[in-house]
Amino acid sequence: MKRLIARAAAAVSACALALGASLSLGVGAGIAATPSPAPTTQPTAQPVAPELAPGVYVLRGSAINLVSRESKIPIAIRNTFDSDVRVHVHVSASNPRVIVPSAVEVAIPAGTTVTAQVPVKAVAQGKVFLIVSVSTFSGIRLTKDSYIQMNVEPDVELALIAAFVAVVLALGGVGAVRTIKRRKANPGDAS
Repeated sequence: MKRLIARAAAAVSACALALGASLSLGVGAGIAATPSPAPTTQPTAQPVAPELAPGVYVLRGSAINLVSRESKIPIAIRNTFDSDVRVHVHVSASNPRVIVPSAVEVAIPAGTTVTAQVPVKAVAQGKVFLIVSVSTFSGIRLTKDSYIQMNVEPDVELALIAAFVAVVLALGGVGAVRTIKRRKANPGDAS
């Protein structure tokens, strides 16, 4: 019985660590992405590379793992102009496994990089390439198409939560059985 409890406790600890790690990677938000060197969450001043002509650029990132039905995909955009710009970020999918409802408006201060959060909805699992472009409000394209690979696994988050709930319920059942056995073994100890 003690071995069973020790194994169950180890399983709960492993599930809790896995769930905590997945939430810190963004699974709760729907995304687990491999590290990307350039994107930032807030606008930060970055030195303009001398080989880049003034303009707006989509920075290439790592492959994105989408593990929920709906989420926001981070896309890093750099402004190398000497003035602030306000642009639209357009994203479309290479196949119908992912739906991108609308373009996102982003204000980018001069000489900085900003991460645009583009909403997406997963329809089916598999590999998708997101086609990203940036345009002005009047529709003039500022960038060529950039491609970002995305691996869609919309049911992973649900499976992790179901496994965690199953382990918690199993531990509760083991605890209830132990309590009942103790009470039957010590009938005078009913306090």
